[in-house]
Amino acid sequence: MFQNPTDTRTLIPFIKQLEENHTLGDVIVADAGYGSESNYQFLDDNYKKYVIPYSTMLKENSKKWKTDEKKVMNWNYYEDDDYYINPQGVRFSFNAYRIRTDKYGFKRYFKEYISEIFDDDHNRIPQAFTPGGNRKRIYINPSLEYFKASMRSKLSIPQYADIYARRKNDVEPVFGNMKACLGFKRFHVKGLNKVKKEMMIVVMALNIRKLVSMSFFICIFREQKSSMWNFFKFASNF
Repeated sequence: MFQNPTDTRTLIPFIKQLEENHTLGDVIVADAGYGSESNYQFLDDNYKKYVIPYSTMLKENSKKWKTDEKKVMNWNYYEDDDYYINPQGVRFSFNAYRIRTDKYGFKRYFKEYISEIFDDDHNRIPQAFTPGGNRKRIYINPSLEYFKASMRSKLSIPQYADIYARRKNDVEPVFGNMKACLGFKRFHVKGLNKVKKEMMIVVMALNIRKLVSMSFFICIFREQKSSMWNFFKFASNF
């Protein structure tokens, strides 16, 4: 249980807790809500087997995304001279490296590309400017792009695709049962300790429900088995 508003901040402490309890599996699997550069970097430094798609992975396969001229991934990139050309024909050349530090202290390293404002005839290119009259800029995060490419590659491998698919069957039904069977959709107390206790009660209720269901089916099975035995015993007398 965490008080963090987003999933990305909970992954690392959760993995450390599992490791301390010796319950960490061979492959770390999580949904796209946990995909961030800081999490990828931590996992890549400490664990090699992990499958966590990034938030826009499914959208990138859509026709709308692939035809969006604003998406840099749809631009032409020329690696030798390190520049991009957008669909309007404007060239964006590498300008400088930039560092951004988030409020948690994690540093992200970007490459800044700036638009070329003159064409080959030395005429100004109107499309190279923002509505405010400034030169357009784009920022590329090579580290994040590397991790995103790695996730696309992993999920194209049947072994990892199957592992990720099983996560939906192993994890999500628990939350579905809480909502559908118990009507539990939100916590009713405040404070981390109280919330943990309420969650323990909910989990206990789920387990009791499973035990009752199992007992019911076991009784039916025994009755059917007993009926079949009595039938064969009766038939053998003739």
